[in-house]
Order: sequence, then C-alpha cells, then structure tokens
Amino acid sequence: MSQNKLLQGLLVGAALGVIVSLFDRNTRNDVMNKSKNLSSNAKYYAQNREELVSTAKQQAEKVQNLYSRISEDASYVGEKVNELKGLTPQVKEMALETKQAFTETKDAIVETKDDVASALKEDNPSPTTSLGNDNSSSSTTGTGNSSNSFNSSTNSSKKA
Repeated sequence: MSQNKLLQGLLVGAALGVIVSLFDRNTRNDVMNKSKNLSSNAKYYAQNREELVSTAKQQAEKVQNLYSRISEDASYVGEKVNELKGLTPQVKEMALETKQAFTETKDAIVETKDDVASALKEDNPSPTTSLGNDNSSSSTTGTGNSSNSFNSSTNSSKKA
C-alpha cells in the first residue's frame, strides 16, 4: 500500500507542478505551440508511415556509425596508451644514459680545464725553450730523452 501512496504522491506533485508552471503566459504559449507541432507531426507520420520507417532507419544508421567511430577511436586510444606504457621504460633508460653522458662530458671538460690551468702555471710553459736549449737534458714534461734526440738530430742536420 505504501507503493500506491508513493506513486499517487508523485503523480499529484507532478500535476501540481505543471499547473503552477502554466500560470506564466510565455510558458503556456510555448507549451501550446509545441503541442500543436507534435500533433501535426503525428498526423503527418500516421498518413506517411513509409517515410517514418525510412527516417527511423536513417537515424538508426547514424547512431550505428557514430557508435562504430567511437569504438574505433577508443581502440586507437587504447593502442596508443599501451604503446606509451611500453615506451616509457625505454625513454626513461635513454634519458638516464643521456644524463650520464652529459655528466661524463662535463667531468672530462673540467679535467681538461684543470690540465690546461696547471700547464699554464708551470715555470716554462712554452715548448720552444726546452727544445732550443742544447745543454738541457730533460724537459718539463718528462720527455727529456726525446727532446735530446730531437736536439741532436737538429744539430746533425745543421752540420750537413
């Protein structure tokens, strides 16, 4: 019995809502115009049932086409998401390798800079002073024997 009271209450409330809304002139006119259009359309399609059937078929085809396009788009997006899931670890690994390579390059540049700075701080940084000196038995770079052989070959070429 409570279901009957609930259903009755809903119907009475809806009816009262409709009546109250029809107190507005614009709403009343709009409802009347739409009711007339609905009535004329119903009469037209009652007389032309073939057109109603063809119109319904066209709408059904449009809905099916829309559904198939949405399904294709959803599967395409799903494939791309799966590709991204597969590529993410590779991209992460590549980024880490690139970072490591840049770090190694930076370290090498810093070491080269330090070597150049230490070479500039030496007492005799120019190589011509150690090579041009015949009395020198060693050079500042630690290759004294090669500079002596260079000096002796230079002296022998002068004599010839």
